Amino acid sequence: MDDCIFCRRHDPALNTIVCENTTFFARYDNYPSAPGHVEIVSKRHTESFFDLTDPELLDAYALILEARKVLIEEYDPPHGYTIGVNEGRAAGRSVDHLHIHLIPRYFGDVKDARGGIRKATPNWDPDSWR
Repeated sequence: MDDCIFCRRHDPALNTIVCENTTFFARYDNYPSAPGHVEIVSKRHTESFFDLTDPELLDAYALILEARKVLIEEYDPPHGYTIGVNEGRAAGRSVDHLHIHLIPRYFGDVKDARGGIRKATPNWDPDSWR
């Protein structure tokens, strides 16, 4: 896994680690969609969220909460968050190693936030849902 950016978590040229626990680490996204955008990454090389064990799922959630505390301390407290997993290449995953995005959101950061992550799919327009 030498070519996997996330498997090389101790390389500071590739990863800026925010916090970690037994099975996951949180890192700042190298191409953030918003200031403070972090990724919660499995220390075990696995591609799929659905392959996580029960203890790994608990660790992932615990680290999301810990990373959120860091974001609140380091940035203006976010008004909300987008949390997501691109499960598979068809869903937009570009690194084949499980990572969960935690993206701080603020009122006004986009013109119209309605629909949130739905904008990644064909039926994304909230005005068409009426």
